[in-house]
Amino acid sequence: MISFTQINGYPIMIYEKDSKKYYWLAGCPHKKRPLNEGKVFDDKIMCPFHKAVFSLITGELIKEPESKTPCINCRLIKADIIGDKIVFEEEPFIPQLPSK
Repeated sequence: MISFTQINGYPIMIYEKDSKKYYWLAGCPHKKRPLNEGKVFDDKIMCPFHKAVFSLITGELIKEPESKTPCINCRLIKADIIGDKIVFEEEPFIPQLPSK
């Protein structure tokens, strides 16, 4: 099961499996796009923009994006909730839709 929330201005994905929760920044690191419309299947999420697939357990990139732009060091950004604060393992970003 996956849910989405906002904490301190950042969109967060919460993936729950076997009574364990995994917290991730809800943004694709490839082009910094939102993942809230991503397809979830088999403990993975697919970015709706370039079809990159990430593990919701480990954060690792499973399938490269369908894009001319490579995804260097591409993985989901892990988040830890400590009290009412959020701590990220890497530099967070605010996902943005592409400009028209």
